[in-house]
Amino acid sequence: MGWSLNLGTIAGTTVRVHFTFLLLLVWIWLTHYRIGGTPAAWEGVAFIIAVFACVVLHEFGHIAAARYFGISTPDITLFPIGGVARLERMPE
Repeated sequence: MGWSLNLGTIAGTTVRVHFTFLLLLVWIWLTHYRIGGTPAAWEGVAFIIAVFACVVLHEFGHIAAARYFGISTPDITLFPIGGVARLERMPE
């Protein structure tokens, strides 16, 4: 995907972040900075990263189920609204 940045590979699945997710982090930082300064800004960003770490774990649940049925999962892409685990093919 041309609009995504590779974060790395976990268990054979590439984890990517869409550029709009980075815009979300910038927006969170700026809005929290206006309210409480630099510490609040970094706390807001840390919270969003923690939430999306949970989203990645959720997507790996989909990957585990797909692999159980013999379906390859090449990547996960994180968007501001959640994550998507791409399957090599649709299950039957």
